[in-house]
Amino acid sequence: MPTKTFFNLPKEKRIRILKAGKKEFSRVPLEKAVIANIAKDASIPRGSFYQYFNSLEDLFSYIIDYMYGFNKKKFEESLKANDNNVFDAIKENFSQEIDRLSKEENRQFTINTMTLLLQDSKNYSRDFIDNIYDKRNNLDLEFFPEEYQASSNFSKVLDVINMVGDNCISKYLSCEQSAEQVKKDYNKYVDFVKGAFYI
Repeated sequence: MPTKTFFNLPKEKRIRILKAGKKEFSRVPLEKAVIANIAKDASIPRGSFYQYFNSLEDLFSYIIDYMYGFNKKKFEESLKANDNNVFDAIKENFSQEIDRLSKEENRQFTINTMTLLLQDSKNYSRDFIDNIYDKRNNLDLEFFPEEYQASSNFSKVLDVINMVGDNCISKYLSCEQSAEQVKKDYNKYVDFVKGAFYI
């Protein structure tokens, strides 16, 4: 996690460092990332990196946490825009995620994160991998109203929807399907899951 010094920085500088980190982790996998590149893009002295983070893993983990918080806020906005219709908000959220992945940096960051979890996990601590795994999904039970969080049925629904989402995103990232086709398929799966669980 970031140091106290990092949190004492002006917000603009903190965001600049996070953007520079994400750019580097999109350019190459975590294990090949270079602190000098991040420092240069963030316009900070290279040596000051360690005043803010203990390691590249710390920065990567914090970027994932930051994105998780951002995704949660975006989903809450989708819920409001869809009159608290959870399933319409889920569909809208997925559509926005596919649009976000059309940008090359976001696409490559996601590919590198998935590769880290699937192939390179043995190179990192269990806590680090667990945190990345837990927060990489676009949907988390905490995003939903309390009545949904309390439903054991809904947690199963969410597990299925997240698996479907992962599958659809993989098809899009591998260029197996277009953005429009993936969105269409995802919506069909969500409607099917909704009907199957009678929520």
